[in-house]
Amino acid sequence: MSLLDRYNIQQRFNLLIFISIILASCFLIGFMYKLISNYINDYTSHYWREHTATFADSAIYSVILGSTSQSESVVHSFASDKNVLGATILNSRGELLASYGARSVCELNRPLRTEEPSYADNRDSWCFYSPIYQESYLGYVELVISKAEYDLVMKKLLLGSILIILIFSLFFIVIVRRLSRLFTSTLMEMAMVLNKVSLGERGNRVHFSGSSEINNMRITLNDMLANIETTETELEKSVEERTSALKIALESSETANIYKAQIMSMVSHEMKTPLHAIGGYLQLLAERLPDDPVFTENRALHAKALVRVNDLNTLIDNILLHAQLEADRYDVALTSIAIAPLVHACVENVTPLLNRNRNQLQLIGSDTMFVSDGEVLRHILNNLLSNACKFTTDGLITLTWRLTQAFLIIEVADTGCGIPAEFCDQIFDAWWQVDMSLGRRYGGHGLGLAITKQFVQRLNGDISVEPNHISGTIFTIRIPNSKS
Repeated sequence: MSLLDRYNIQQRFNLLIFISIILASCFLIGFMYKLISNYINDYTSHYWREHTATFADSAIYSVILGSTSQSESVVHSFASDKNVLGATILNSRGELLASYGARSVCELNRPLRTEEPSYADNRDSWCFYSPIYQESYLGYVELVISKAEYDLVMKKLLLGSILIILIFSLFFIVIVRRLSRLFTSTLMEMAMVLNKVSLGERGNRVHFSGSSEINNMRITLNDMLANIETTETELEKSVEERTSALKIALESSETANIYKAQIMSMVSHEMKTPLHAIGGYLQLLAERLPDDPVFTENRALHAKALVRVNDLNTLIDNILLHAQLEADRYDVALTSIAIAPLVHACVENVTPLLNRNRNQLQLIGSDTMFVSDGEVLRHILNNLLSNACKFTTDGLITLTWRLTQAFLIIEVADTGCGIPAEFCDQIFDAWWQVDMSLGRRYGGHGLGLAITKQFVQRLNGDISVEPNHISGTIFTIRIPNSKS
């Protein structure tokens, strides 16, 4: 958070103007002091150079005569001037003829010969020199002038400048403070109203007034706030209506799903009861057929009938299972299971289908313990292996499993007919198959993969499908270890 963040717009504006006035005042004081100081210094130097030249003229005859008494009279004529610290007359050989005043810096740095008017500027005094001529160089005079009065004038000038500029600065500050309210009150009111609007408060409007532009801005902003409130009201009403409609639709859908599950469960149960009886009667009838070549065709027909009964029984079991999963009535029981025995049991279950299509099965994985639901895993493996055996002929099916730190990863790869890429997202939908025609080559009811995905999700895992790099498909399952 910066230092300026604690101030509002008006305070920032005032602070900026105050700093600008202070900087401008300092610059103006310095500039005025320098300008006036140079002017006074030049004026004073010019005045005393002229005075020194007059001093040199008055000393001509005393130098020509070499009269010390007359020279003393000339230098002591400056005793009444408080600005003159000393006066000296020297001949052409640099010998002192007369002197007045205390020893000074000028005496220590006094030149031996001065043929042109000059001066030296020291900290507390000026040393003015002027040559004495009368057809030839006779010598020179020295006048030591005090800076005390000059320093006093400059000090008074500096203090006066500071006082005047401070008075004007205070005057400008008062004016700026009043004007800043006029300039920033509009922005502050707008910021306050917009902040309230952002917090969800309604009915806030700005009331500032001023020139035609400011009045137009007030009208435009208030219209915009009114439009925003109207739009929000309409949007809230629309969202409320949509939410109500979605809630009704969701409740209707959930009710329909419950009814559908109940109907499917009831119908499947009513179909399963007589189906068991039919299967039992066919089995008894097959066992009582005489072992005679005449009844060979009858035995084949009975075997086909039993296969169809078993297929129908499997379909009804899947319908019941799917209904349980849809109605969220299937509970998962977590136990510690050995993966290898579970895999081999599933392989034995699909061996007849594997041999029927002359497929080879390759198992890759080691025995390991995993915390999950063994019955659910058995359903998953049976469905995937059965699908691979059904859609692969004279091919290779590979079942791979491995356990990482957090997941059990299972892959079932086949070299069968494969699944077109555009159907990969649909194969897990219930009752859906790649070939939906009545004369399709492969049988099935389209529930196996849907049930498999639901089982995987029950274990908090995920399932994916991708084309095999040779041919066929690869199903990959990732199930988190419930122990971890």
